[in-house]
Amino acid sequence: MHNRFGCKRDGVMEQMTIWVQVAMVAMPTLWLVLGALENVRAPKANGDMVAGVLAMAQMREEFPELFAVLGRNRITHAGLHKAIFAGIVTAECLVAVLMVIGTLMLLAAAFGLGSLETARVVATLGVLGFTLIWSAFLVGGQWVHYWAGYEGAQHTHLKLTIWGGVVLCLLVL
Repeated sequence: MHNRFGCKRDGVMEQMTIWVQVAMVAMPTLWLVLGALENVRAPKANGDMVAGVLAMAQMREEFPELFAVLGRNRITHAGLHKAIFAGIVTAECLVAVLMVIGTLMLLAAAFGLGSLETARVVATLGVLGFTLIWSAFLVGGQWVHYWAGYEGAQHTHLKLTIWGGVVLCLLVL
């Protein structure tokens, strides 16, 4: 058997690759499932933070001179805060379900109980969703300049985007 680069891969290496893919998809899957579950069970925790980021509250307090210039980008409508947070949680839940399905399909394929190609496609779509969620946070966060006041969140979202990108590479290369 040959991999996508034309290099010969024996049965043992192919089987090990499948198990690596199972493990590498399972970890961000579990992370997202836990995060989505907490956002459903305790929406106030992250919902308030999302509202604060959108309103640029920390920037107003910590960097008033920047807020005077950049504050025009803030979103202050509470209804919009709730709608955006609901959209985030919905995306997290849908992608988490897809990732669980992809992980289980990869696991089944590792035992010879399903199509490896189909499992990889589903897992790839799930991990792509994971990566896009955090990429969207980075883009949206740039609009409200969340590096000023919420840099820890920005760093977390960047790391999650990179994590998803690495797992995507392991799935498709």
